[in-house]
Amino acid sequence: MLEAEPEKPSRSTIQVFLGFLLGVLGSLVFLFFAIPLGGIFGSGHTWLFPVFNAIGLIVAIVIALREVRESSYALGFVIALSLALLLDGACAVAFLK
Repeated sequence: MLEAEPEKPSRSTIQVFLGFLLGVLGSLVFLFFAIPLGGIFGSGHTWLFPVFNAIGLIVAIVIALREVRESSYALGFVIALSLALLLDGACAVAFLK
């Protein structure tokens, strides 16, 4: 017999966009926490700023990935944090030069 596949929940574009904005805000929060945390070690260790930021972003991405299937907000949040992580990697390369 043919079994009916469960319907995929439709994603709301507005909810994904709002999740994206929340992710942008979250990445800024991680950035503002990484700056004083990296400043503790002195100005000779500027490579620590993107490292601390990346650690916070990765933890938030892993937590949000658990909810991606059920929530459109989490999808937008993961997209924004992933883009922030890419920019953080570019920043880390710039600091190493």
